[in-house]
Amino acid sequence: MDFSIFVSTIEIGPPYIGPMAGLRRYAYSLIQALANQDIEIHIATTTALSSDDELMNRENINFYLLPEQISARGAYSTLTNFNAKNHRKFSKEAFDVFTELSAEKEFSLIHAMEVSALSFAIAKKKEELAIPLIVSIHGAVTTGNFKSRLWVKRPYSKLLRRIVKYCDIIITNSKSLLDKVKRLPSKTEDKVILVQHALNCKKFSQISKIEDTEEFRDKYDLTQDKTTILLQGPFITRKSQLDVIEYFPEILKRQPDTHFLIIGDGPLLKDIKEKVVDLKIEDAITITGYIKDEELLLAYHVSNILLYPSREGSFGTPLIEAMASGLPVIAMDRPPMNEMLPPDSGWLYPPNKREQIVDKVLQIVHNKKISEEIAYKSQNHALKNYDYAIIGKNLVKIYKKIIKQSN
Repeated sequence: MDFSIFVSTIEIGPPYIGPMAGLRRYAYSLIQALANQDIEIHIATTTALSSDDELMNRENINFYLLPEQISARGAYSTLTNFNAKNHRKFSKEAFDVFTELSAEKEFSLIHAMEVSALSFAIAKKKEELAIPLIVSIHGAVTTGNFKSRLWVKRPYSKLLRRIVKYCDIIITNSKSLLDKVKRLPSKTEDKVILVQHALNCKKFSQISKIEDTEEFRDKYDLTQDKTTILLQGPFITRKSQLDVIEYFPEILKRQPDTHFLIIGDGPLLKDIKEKVVDLKIEDAITITGYIKDEELLLAYHVSNILLYPSREGSFGTPLIEAMASGLPVIAMDRPPMNEMLPPDSGWLYPPNKREQIVDKVLQIVHNKKISEEIAYKSQNHALKNYDYAIIGKNLVKIYKKIIKQSN
C-alpha cells in the first residue's frame, strides 16, 4: 500500500433516507472511488453496512463502528434533523479511535466529513496533530433549512467556521456550497480544492437487457409509444418537484403522448399525489414510491427526459446518473446544477421562469437528432468527470501532493 488514511464520517452508505441521506451518499461514494486505489483506509462511523456490501470484503478497507447518535427526541440521527451536540460527541469518539490506532499504525492524513472533523481541527489548533487534515464540505449542512429556527439551536455554521480555520485543505464539488456558510475565515478560498462527486457512471451507461426493461415497463404500465418524463425524489421543498407539477397539464396539452414517471419518497409525496388528482392528470402519471437501485437504473433507460427542478442542492446525484444513462436533463440554472451539465446544453431554465420547462420539453421531443447528440456529449461528460475510477485517481494525486508538502 502507498499509504494509510483515516476517514471520519458520522454516517455512510444506504439507505439514503432522512436528513443525513446526502452525507451517507457522499461518504459512501468517496470510499467507493478510493476502494481500488492502492491505499489503506480506516473508517470511523456509526453506520453498519450490510454483510454483503462490497466494501465489507475489501482487504484495504477497515470499519470502526461507533454508537449511533441519539437526538433529544430519542430517535436516531437518520430520522431527525441535525443535532450539533451529538456530532461534536461523535467527532470526539472518532478522534479517540484515531489516537488508539495511531499507537500502532502510521497515518499519512485524515479525511473527515464536515463537522465530524471538529476534534481533529481542535487538535490542529493545539498543534497536537502533525499530519494533514482534509475536510469535505459536500452540502448536507449548508443546504435546506439553513435559515430556519432549527439552525438557531443547531449552530452548524459556527462549527464549520472553526473547522475551516484549522484544517489544511477543504474539498468540495462547488464553491457555492461554501458561500452559504456565513462569516468564513479570511483566505478560506486558498484552501479549497474542487473534486466532483463520484458515481459508478459506467454501470449507468451500460444498456439494460431488453427483457429487464420490458418487465419494468409492464410492472409500471409504461408504453414505448409515449415520451416518458422522469421526476425523482426525495420529495422535499428545496427540490421543487411539487412546484413544477403545475406545468404538467400544459405539457400534456402541447404534447399529448407524454407520460410522467414519478419515483422516490419523501415528506411531500402525499402533496404531490393530491396535486395530481386536483389537476386531473392521474391517467398520465405513474407514481412508484421508493424503488431499489436495480429498478432505478431501468427507470433511466425507459425514460426520455429527466426533469430536475431543484433550486438548491449539494451534488445532484440524479443529474449525474441521468447523464451517464444518456438521458437529456432539464434543470434549473443555478449552482451546482449549472456547473455539472456540459457547457451549452441548452436545457437549463432561469429560476424565475419555471414555465420554460414546457418549452424545454418540446425542444427535446421535436429535435431528436440534436437532443441525442447533446445527450451523447453529456454521457461522455459524466464518464470523464464523475466516474469512480476518475475521481479515485484524482483524490490520490491530491493526497500525495498534500502529504509531500507536509513533509
